[in-house]
Order: sequence, then structure tokens, then C-alpha cells
Amino acid sequence: MTGWFALVLIVAVVIATAAIFAAGRKAGAAAEAAKAREAELKSQKEASDAKDRMLEAGAAAPRDRDALADRLRDGTF
Repeated sequence: MTGWFALVLIVAVVIATAAIFAAGRKAGAAAEAAKAREAELKSQKEASDAKDRMLEAGAAAPRDRDALADRLRDGTF
């Protein structure tokens, strides 16, 4: 009777250990995926901000030589 009890206890401990290990791996993978998504989002935001700055600079640029000359005379370039 004691042998069966010990065997059942050992099997239960092995199964519990395997379940905890699997849950830990799954949680670690989820955390790693969240970090990757956060990094990708940050990268996309930086790219979007750079594009916005380029568009703003292009919109503020003088359109022709006369506009450039006026800006240079006014000192607003």
C-alpha cells in the first residue's frame, strides 16, 4: 500500500512540475512577444515622426527664387 502511495505522489509531483514548467515557458514567450510588439510600435512611431518632420520642412520651404530672396532679405530663413 505504501508503494502505491509513493508512486502516485511521485507521478503527481512530476506532472505538477511539468505543468509549472510549461506555464512558465508560455508566460515567458508572451512577455517576449509583448516586448517585440512594443519595440516595433516605437520604431513605427519614430519613422512616422520623421516623415512628419520632412513634410513640415517641405511645406515651409520657399517655392521659388523670389520667395527665397524675400526670406533672405527678411532674415526669416
